[in-house]
Amino acid sequence: MLLFGFGLVLLGIMLFNKKSVKIEKILFPFVYMILYRTKIGLLLMDKIAKKHSKLVSAFAYFSIAAGFAGMATILILLVNGTYNFLFAGAPPPVAPLFPGVRTVPGLPELSFFHWIIAIFILAGVHEFSHGLIARLHDIKVKSSGFAVFSFLLPVIPAAFVEPDEKELASKKSREQLGVLGAGSASNLITAGVFFMLFILVMAPIVSSITISEGVVIRGINEGSPASNAGIGTDEKILSINNVDVRNIEDFIEFLSGIKPGDTLQLETDKRVYNLEAGENNGKGYLGLSFSPERQYIDNKSGFFGKFISWTALLFFWIFAANLGVGLFNLLPMGPLDGGKMFYLLCLKVFKKENIAKKIWISASLFCLMLIVISLAPFFGKLASFVFGIFTGLF
Repeated sequence: MLLFGFGLVLLGIMLFNKKSVKIEKILFPFVYMILYRTKIGLLLMDKIAKKHSKLVSAFAYFSIAAGFAGMATILILLVNGTYNFLFAGAPPPVAPLFPGVRTVPGLPELSFFHWIIAIFILAGVHEFSHGLIARLHDIKVKSSGFAVFSFLLPVIPAAFVEPDEKELASKKSREQLGVLGAGSASNLITAGVFFMLFILVMAPIVSSITISEGVVIRGINEGSPASNAGIGTDEKILSINNVDVRNIEDFIEFLSGIKPGDTLQLETDKRVYNLEAGENNGKGYLGLSFSPERQYIDNKSGFFGKFISWTALLFFWIFAANLGVGLFNLLPMGPLDGGKMFYLLCLKVFKKENIAKKIWISASLFCLMLIVISLAPFFGKLASFVFGIFTGLF
Protein backbone atom coordinates (compact mmCIF):
# COMPACT_ATOMS: atom_id res chain seq x y z
CA MET A 1 0.00 0.00 0.00
CA LEU A 2 2.88 2.39 0.77
CA LEU A 3 4.31 1.78 -2.69
CA PHE A 4 0.93 2.39 -4.33
CA GLY A 5 0.41 5.58 -2.32
CA PHE A 6 3.92 6.74 -3.17
CA GLY A 7 3.13 6.25 -6.86
CA LEU A 8 0.00 8.36 -6.57
CA VAL A 9 1.89 11.17 -4.80
CA LEU A 10 4.60 11.18 -7.48
CA LEU A 11 1.99 11.23 -10.21
CA GLY A 12 0.33 14.25 -8.59
CA ILE A 13 3.64 16.12 -8.30
CA MET A 14 4.47 15.44 -11.93
CA LEU A 15 1.05 16.60 -13.17
CA PHE A 16 1.28 19.76 -11.07
CA ASN A 17 4.59 20.70 -12.75
CA LYS A 18 3.82 19.78 -16.35
CA LYS A 19 6.20 22.35 -17.89
CA SER A 20 9.24 20.65 -16.37
CA VAL A 21 8.06 17.12 -17.11
CA LYS A 22 8.95 14.92 -20.06
CA ILE A 23 7.49 11.45 -20.65
CA GLU A 24 9.56 8.84 -22.46
CA LYS A 25 7.09 6.29 -23.80
CA ILE A 26 8.45 2.73 -23.78
CA LEU A 27 5.27 0.63 -23.84
CA PHE A 28 2.92 3.49 -22.97
CA PRO A 29 0.65 3.56 -20.99
CA PHE A 30 1.92 0.40 -19.28
CA VAL A 31 5.67 1.06 -19.15
CA TYR A 32 7.11 4.57 -19.38
CA MET A 33 9.61 6.95 -17.82
CA ILE A 34 8.74 10.36 -16.37
CA LEU A 35 11.59 12.91 -16.29
CA TYR A 36 11.35 16.01 -14.09
CA ARG A 37 14.00 18.48 -15.27
CA THR A 38 15.81 20.76 -12.82
CA LYS A 39 19.23 22.43 -12.49
CA ILE A 40 20.04 20.69 -9.20
CA GLY A 41 23.73 19.87 -8.83
CA LEU A 42 24.95 21.45 -12.08
CA LEU A 43 26.94 24.23 -10.38
CA LEU A 44 28.48 21.74 -7.95
CA MET A 45 29.53 19.49 -10.85
CA ASP A 46 31.28 22.45 -12.50
CA LYS A 47 32.97 23.53 -9.30
CA ILE A 48 34.37 20.10 -8.43
CA ALA A 49 35.40 19.28 -12.03
CA LYS A 50 37.39 22.51 -12.40
CA LYS A 51 38.79 22.86 -8.87
CA HIS A 52 39.88 19.21 -8.54
CA SER A 53 40.49 18.35 -12.18
CA LYS A 54 43.44 16.00 -11.50
CA LEU A 55 41.49 13.98 -8.95
CA VAL A 56 38.39 13.87 -11.16
CA SER A 57 40.53 12.89 -14.16
CA ALA A 58 42.00 10.00 -12.15
CA PHE A 59 38.46 8.93 -11.26
CA ALA A 60 37.55 9.00 -14.98
CA TYR A 61 40.42 6.61 -15.80
CA PHE A 62 39.42 4.39 -12.87
CA SER A 63 35.83 4.39 -14.17
CA ILE A 64 36.93 3.02 -17.53
CA ALA A 65 38.96 0.21 -15.95
CA ALA A 66 36.25 -0.56 -13.39
CA GLY A 67 33.61 -0.44 -16.12
CA PHE A 68 35.19 -3.11 -18.29
CA ALA A 69 36.25 -5.24 -15.30
CA GLY A 70 32.69 -5.03 -13.96
CA MET A 71 31.30 -5.86 -17.41
CA ALA A 72 33.34 -9.07 -17.57
CA THR A 73 32.43 -9.94 -13.97
CA ILE A 74 28.67 -9.48 -14.32
CA LEU A 75 28.58 -11.31 -17.66
CA ILE A 76 30.41 -14.32 -16.18
CA LEU A 77 28.13 -14.28 -13.12
CA LEU A 78 25.02 -14.05 -15.29
CA VAL A 79 26.01 -16.90 -17.61
CA ASN A 80 27.18 -19.16 -14.78
CA GLY A 81 24.21 -18.27 -12.59
CA THR A 82 21.68 -18.95 -15.34
CA TYR A 83 23.31 -22.32 -16.11
CA ASN A 84 23.19 -23.33 -12.42
CA PHE A 85 19.60 -22.09 -12.19
CA LEU A 86 18.52 -24.24 -15.14
CA PHE A 87 20.54 -27.37 -14.46
CA ALA A 88 21.69 -27.41 -10.81
CA GLY A 89 18.66 -26.13 -8.93
CA ALA A 90 20.37 -22.92 -7.82
CA PRO A 91 18.39 -19.69 -7.26
CA PRO A 92 18.14 -17.34 -10.27
CA PRO A 93 21.11 -14.95 -10.68
CA VAL A 94 18.91 -11.89 -11.24
CA ALA A 95 16.35 -10.65 -8.74
CA PRO A 96 14.23 -7.47 -8.82
CA LEU A 97 14.97 -4.86 -6.15
CA PHE A 98 11.42 -4.31 -4.96
CA PRO A 99 10.04 -3.60 -1.46
CA GLY A 100 7.85 -6.13 0.27
CA VAL A 101 8.89 -9.03 -1.95
CA ARG A 102 11.44 -11.54 -0.61
CA THR A 103 13.28 -12.38 -3.81
CA VAL A 104 16.64 -13.79 -2.62
CA PRO A 105 16.72 -16.68 -0.11
CA GLY A 106 18.63 -15.76 3.03
CA LEU A 107 18.32 -12.00 2.60
CA PRO A 108 16.02 -9.94 4.82
CA GLU A 109 12.85 -8.52 3.32
CA LEU A 110 13.36 -5.05 1.85
CA SER A 111 11.10 -2.54 3.57
CA PHE A 112 9.59 0.42 1.73
CA PHE A 113 11.62 3.07 3.59
CA HIS A 114 14.91 1.18 3.26
CA TRP A 115 14.15 0.79 -0.44
CA ILE A 116 13.32 4.43 -1.12
CA ILE A 117 16.41 5.75 0.71
CA ALA A 118 18.75 3.22 -0.94
CA ILE A 119 17.34 3.98 -4.40
CA PHE A 120 17.72 7.75 -3.98
CA ILE A 121 21.33 7.40 -2.84
CA LEU A 122 22.10 4.93 -5.63
CA ALA A 123 20.57 7.12 -8.34
CA GLY A 124 21.96 10.39 -7.00
CA VAL A 125 25.55 9.12 -6.77
CA HIS A 126 25.30 7.45 -10.19
CA GLU A 127 23.96 10.41 -12.13
CA PHE A 128 26.07 13.06 -10.38
CA SER A 129 29.19 11.11 -11.38
CA HIS A 130 28.08 11.04 -15.03
CA GLY A 131 27.65 14.81 -14.95
CA LEU A 132 30.94 15.36 -13.13
CA ILE A 133 33.03 13.60 -15.78
CA ALA A 134 31.00 15.26 -18.55
CA ARG A 135 31.91 18.70 -17.17
CA LEU A 136 35.55 17.61 -16.81
CA HIS A 137 35.62 17.18 -20.58
CA ASP A 138 33.61 20.39 -21.19
CA ILE A 139 30.53 18.50 -22.31
CA LYS A 140 27.42 20.59 -21.69
CA VAL A 141 24.97 19.16 -19.16
CA LYS A 142 21.59 20.55 -20.19
CA SER A 143 19.67 19.52 -17.08
CA SER A 144 19.53 17.22 -14.11
CA GLY A 145 16.59 16.05 -12.12
CA PHE A 146 14.41 13.24 -10.88
CA ALA A 147 12.97 10.40 -12.89
CA VAL A 148 10.40 7.73 -12.18
CA PHE A 149 10.20 4.41 -13.96
CA SER A 150 6.53 3.53 -14.28
CA PHE A 151 4.43 0.38 -14.44
CA LEU A 152 0.98 1.95 -14.95
CA LEU A 153 1.78 4.22 -11.98
CA PRO A 154 5.18 5.87 -11.33
CA VAL A 155 6.70 3.65 -8.65
CA ILE A 156 10.51 3.34 -9.07
CA PRO A 157 12.34 6.61 -8.31
CA ALA A 158 15.58 7.49 -10.07
CA ALA A 159 17.69 10.50 -10.98
CA PHE A 160 19.24 11.66 -14.24
CA VAL A 161 21.61 14.11 -15.87
CA GLU A 162 21.17 15.13 -19.47
CA PRO A 163 24.49 15.73 -21.22
CA ASP A 164 24.45 17.13 -24.73
CA GLU A 165 24.48 13.97 -26.85
CA LYS A 166 26.09 15.65 -29.87
CA GLU A 167 28.93 17.05 -27.78
CA LEU A 168 29.42 13.67 -26.07
CA ALA A 169 29.52 11.83 -29.42
CA SER A 170 32.12 14.30 -30.77
CA LYS A 171 34.59 13.54 -27.97
CA LYS A 172 37.36 10.95 -28.04
CA SER A 173 36.41 7.38 -27.18
CA ARG A 174 38.40 7.58 -23.96
CA GLU A 175 36.42 10.62 -22.80
CA GLN A 176 33.09 9.05 -23.73
CA LEU A 177 34.02 5.86 -21.87
CA GLY A 178 34.92 7.89 -18.79
CA VAL A 179 31.50 9.55 -18.76
CA LEU A 180 29.68 6.25 -19.31
CA GLY A 181 31.63 4.27 -16.73
CA ALA A 182 31.53 6.91 -13.99
CA GLY A 183 28.01 6.07 -12.79
CA SER A 184 28.60 2.41 -12.07
CA ALA A 185 32.13 3.07 -10.76
CA SER A 186 30.71 5.47 -8.18
CA ASN A 187 28.06 2.88 -7.23
CA LEU A 188 30.75 0.27 -6.65
CA ILE A 189 32.75 2.70 -4.51
CA THR A 190 29.60 3.56 -2.53
CA ALA A 191 28.91 -0.16 -2.08
CA GLY A 192 32.44 -0.66 -0.72
CA VAL A 193 32.14 2.24 1.73
CA PHE A 194 28.80 1.09 3.13
CA PHE A 195 29.96 -2.53 3.28
CA MET A 196 32.91 -1.52 5.46
CA LEU A 197 30.66 0.64 7.64
CA PHE A 198 28.22 -2.26 7.99
CA ILE A 199 30.90 -4.85 8.85
CA LEU A 200 33.22 -2.74 11.00
CA VAL A 201 30.78 -0.37 12.71
CA MET A 202 27.14 -1.46 12.61
CA ALA A 203 27.45 -5.26 12.83
CA PRO A 204 29.48 -5.28 16.08
CA ILE A 205 27.05 -2.83 17.72
CA VAL A 206 24.00 -4.83 16.64
CA SER A 207 25.64 -8.07 17.75
CA SER A 208 26.23 -6.64 21.23
CA ILE A 209 22.50 -5.95 21.74
CA THR A 210 21.11 -9.00 19.89
CA ILE A 211 19.83 -12.12 21.59
CA SER A 212 19.76 -15.34 19.56
CA GLU A 213 17.88 -18.49 20.46
CA GLY A 214 18.10 -21.96 18.96
CA VAL A 215 20.14 -23.28 16.03
CA VAL A 216 18.58 -24.50 12.79
CA ILE A 217 20.40 -26.41 10.04
CA ARG A 218 20.07 -24.50 6.77
CA GLY A 219 22.28 -26.47 4.39
CA ILE A 220 24.17 -29.75 4.02
CA ASN A 221 27.27 -30.15 1.85
CA GLU A 222 27.02 -33.12 -0.45
CA GLY A 223 29.36 -35.97 0.53
CA SER A 224 30.08 -34.44 3.95
CA PRO A 225 29.84 -36.30 7.30
CA ALA A 226 26.50 -34.58 7.94
CA SER A 227 25.20 -35.70 4.56
CA ASN A 228 26.42 -39.28 5.06
CA ALA A 229 24.67 -39.39 8.44
CA GLY A 230 21.36 -38.45 6.78
CA ILE A 231 20.92 -35.11 8.53
CA GLY A 232 18.31 -32.90 6.82
CA THR A 233 17.83 -29.17 6.46
CA ASP A 234 15.45 -27.13 8.65
CA GLU A 235 16.08 -29.41 11.62
CA LYS A 236 16.59 -27.70 14.98
CA ILE A 237 19.73 -28.79 16.87
CA LEU A 238 18.92 -29.68 20.49
CA SER A 239 22.21 -31.10 21.77
CA ILE A 240 25.58 -32.44 20.70
CA ASN A 241 27.28 -35.19 22.75
CA ASN A 242 24.51 -34.67 25.33
CA VAL A 243 25.45 -30.99 25.78
CA ASP A 244 22.47 -28.69 25.28
CA VAL A 245 22.73 -26.24 22.37
CA ARG A 246 20.81 -23.08 23.28
CA ASN A 247 22.18 -20.65 20.71
CA ILE A 248 24.71 -20.06 17.94
CA GLU A 249 27.45 -19.19 20.43
CA ASP A 250 27.08 -22.57 22.17
CA PHE A 251 27.26 -24.46 18.90
CA ILE A 252 30.23 -22.52 17.50
CA GLU A 253 32.13 -22.98 20.75
CA PHE A 254 31.59 -26.75 20.57
CA LEU A 255 32.56 -26.92 16.88
CA SER A 256 35.83 -25.09 17.55
CA GLY A 257 36.99 -28.03 19.67
CA ILE A 258 36.13 -30.79 17.17
CA LYS A 259 39.05 -32.72 15.68
CA PRO A 260 39.09 -34.93 12.54
CA GLY A 261 37.91 -38.43 13.42
CA ASP A 262 35.94 -37.42 16.53
CA THR A 263 32.72 -39.41 17.01
CA LEU A 264 29.71 -37.21 17.67
CA GLN A 265 26.08 -37.67 18.64
CA LEU A 266 23.89 -34.90 17.25
CA GLU A 267 20.30 -34.65 18.49
CA THR A 268 17.76 -32.62 16.52
CA ASP A 269 14.02 -32.18 16.82
CA LYS A 270 13.67 -35.02 14.27
CA ARG A 271 16.02 -37.74 15.53
CA VAL A 272 19.47 -38.56 16.93
CA TYR A 273 22.41 -38.89 14.47
CA ASN A 274 25.80 -40.52 14.94
CA LEU A 275 28.59 -39.19 12.75
CA GLU A 276 32.36 -38.97 12.52
CA ALA A 277 33.96 -35.58 11.92
CA GLY A 278 35.83 -35.21 8.66
CA GLU A 279 38.92 -33.11 7.96
CA ASN A 280 39.15 -29.72 6.28
CA ASN A 281 42.42 -27.75 6.40
CA GLY A 282 43.51 -29.75 9.42
CA LYS A 283 40.36 -29.02 11.41
CA GLY A 284 37.24 -31.02 12.26
CA TYR A 285 34.52 -30.76 9.65
CA LEU A 286 30.81 -31.65 9.68
CA GLY A 287 29.65 -30.05 6.41
CA LEU A 288 26.57 -28.18 7.50
CA SER A 289 25.53 -24.54 7.56
CA PHE A 290 23.25 -23.11 10.23
CA SER A 291 21.59 -19.98 11.53
CA PRO A 292 19.70 -18.88 14.65
CA GLU A 293 16.14 -20.11 14.97
CA ARG A 294 15.17 -16.72 16.35
CA GLN A 295 16.98 -13.41 16.78
CA TYR A 296 15.75 -10.24 18.40
CA ILE A 297 17.03 -7.01 19.88
CA ASP A 298 17.36 -7.03 23.67
CA ASN A 299 14.42 -5.11 25.12
CA LYS A 300 16.78 -3.44 27.58
CA SER A 301 18.34 -1.48 24.68
CA GLY A 302 15.01 0.28 24.06
CA PHE A 303 14.75 2.88 21.29
CA PHE A 304 18.53 2.86 20.78
CA GLY A 305 18.46 -0.83 19.89
CA LYS A 306 15.65 -0.44 17.39
CA PHE A 307 17.33 2.58 15.79
CA ILE A 308 20.70 0.83 15.47
CA SER A 309 19.07 -2.29 14.04
CA TRP A 310 17.11 -0.25 11.49
CA THR A 311 20.21 1.76 10.51
CA ALA A 312 22.36 -1.36 10.15
CA LEU A 313 19.78 -2.84 7.78
CA LEU A 314 19.73 0.43 5.83
CA PHE A 315 23.53 0.31 5.42
CA PHE A 316 23.26 -3.27 4.22
CA TRP A 317 20.63 -2.41 1.60
CA ILE A 318 22.56 0.65 0.40
CA PHE A 319 25.55 -1.68 -0.11
CA ALA A 320 23.50 -4.39 -1.81
CA ALA A 321 21.59 -1.97 -4.09
CA ASN A 322 24.71 -0.12 -5.23
CA LEU A 323 26.64 -3.34 -5.86
CA GLY A 324 23.81 -5.13 -7.67
CA VAL A 325 22.54 -2.25 -9.78
CA GLY A 326 26.05 -0.89 -10.41
CA LEU A 327 27.18 -4.23 -11.84
CA PHE A 328 23.92 -4.89 -13.69
CA ASN A 329 24.23 -1.51 -15.44
CA LEU A 330 27.57 -2.68 -16.88
CA LEU A 331 26.06 -5.56 -18.86
CA PRO A 332 26.97 -5.24 -22.57
CA MET A 333 23.33 -4.74 -23.39
CA GLY A 334 21.23 -2.18 -25.26
CA PRO A 335 20.82 1.24 -23.68
CA LEU A 336 22.66 0.40 -20.44
CA ASP A 337 25.95 2.20 -19.81
CA GLY A 338 27.73 -1.12 -20.26
CA GLY A 339 26.03 -1.58 -23.63
CA LYS A 340 27.23 1.83 -24.81
CA MET A 341 30.75 1.11 -23.57
CA PHE A 342 30.74 -2.24 -25.33
CA TYR A 343 29.63 -0.62 -28.60
CA LEU A 344 32.45 1.94 -28.41
CA LEU A 345 34.92 -0.89 -27.76
CA CYS A 346 33.63 -2.85 -30.78
CA LEU A 347 33.86 0.26 -32.92
CA LYS A 348 37.44 0.84 -31.78
CA VAL A 349 38.47 -2.77 -32.44
CA PHE A 350 36.65 -3.50 -35.71
CA LYS A 351 36.65 0.07 -37.16
CA LYS A 352 33.44 -0.57 -39.10
CA GLU A 353 30.09 0.64 -37.74
CA ASN A 354 28.01 -2.17 -39.30
CA ILE A 355 30.18 -4.90 -37.73
CA ALA A 356 30.19 -3.13 -34.35
CA LYS A 357 26.39 -2.84 -34.41
CA LYS A 358 25.90 -6.52 -35.28
CA ILE A 359 28.12 -7.63 -32.40
CA TRP A 360 26.45 -5.14 -30.02
CA ILE A 361 22.94 -6.32 -31.00
CA SER A 362 23.93 -9.98 -30.62
CA ALA A 363 25.38 -9.36 -27.17
CA SER A 364 22.28 -7.39 -26.15
CA LEU A 365 19.90 -10.15 -27.24
CA PHE A 366 22.00 -12.79 -25.49
CA CYS A 367 21.96 -10.84 -22.19
CA LEU A 368 18.23 -10.14 -22.54
CA MET A 369 17.52 -13.85 -23.02
CA LEU A 370 19.45 -14.74 -19.83
CA ILE A 371 17.66 -12.03 -17.84
CA VAL A 372 14.21 -13.15 -19.01
CA ILE A 373 15.03 -16.74 -18.01
CA SER A 374 16.27 -15.59 -14.60
CA LEU A 375 13.26 -13.38 -13.92
CA ALA A 376 10.67 -15.99 -14.91
CA PRO A 377 10.01 -17.11 -11.29
CA PHE A 378 9.34 -13.54 -10.24
CA PHE A 379 6.69 -12.73 -12.83
CA GLY A 380 4.12 -14.74 -10.86
CA LYS A 381 5.17 -13.06 -7.59
CA LEU A 382 4.88 -9.62 -9.16
CA ALA A 383 1.45 -10.44 -10.57
CA SER A 384 0.31 -11.60 -7.12
CA PHE A 385 1.74 -8.45 -5.54
CA VAL A 386 -0.08 -6.14 -7.97
CA PHE A 387 -3.28 -8.16 -7.64
CA GLY A 388 -3.03 -7.89 -3.86
CA ILE A 389 -2.79 -4.11 -4.05
CA PHE A 390 -5.88 -3.75 -6.22
CA THR A 391 -7.96 -6.25 -4.25
CA GLY A 392 -6.99 -4.37 -1.09
CA LEU A 393 -8.28 -1.15 -2.63
CA PHE A 394 -11.56 -2.56 -3.87
